[in-house]
Amino acid sequence: MSIIVTSQQQALDNIERFQDELGKSDELQRRLAFARAWYAAPRSGGTWNFAPSKFCGYENMTAEEYVNDEPRDGRRTEKQLQKWFSVVPESDRMFEDLYQALNAFLARYAKLPSSAIRLNVPTQYLRDRISRDEDNRARRIADLIIQVARDLPSEEAKRIKESL
Repeated sequence: MSIIVTSQQQALDNIERFQDELGKSDELQRRLAFARAWYAAPRSGGTWNFAPSKFCGYENMTAEEYVNDEPRDGRRTEKQLQKWFSVVPESDRMFEDLYQALNAFLARYAKLPSSAIRLNVPTQYLRDRISRDEDNRARRIADLIIQVARDLPSEEAKRIKESL
């Protein structure tokens, strides 16, 4: 009987294991296009590992167990995985990067992502990236203000400096 994961590390271990398990099972490969909820774990070098929720959401999942057709509830795994992962909004530029990476991953098995796809990453990873983006945006704005101020007549630059 499959048991729901109880920690983020278990889910991450399953995502990593999924990469190896795919090579062991033609049936698992056949089912790739049916997954809607994909979970991604960052790897060094800016690449990603992926696994569907029903694979990464159960303890020590293997290809053999996944394809044994034991009833598993994706709603249960998704509810549990929400504790540690967040959906990447389609409007976020990260979504397109992840989608392209998943598409390339699935293409190795002659599959395409579902049209109803949801991409999830570790929540802390998403928060850190958003924070870095906000810091970079603030820095770009400050750089722009500095450049504009340098091009202003000294009296106007002084007026700006005084108002700050």
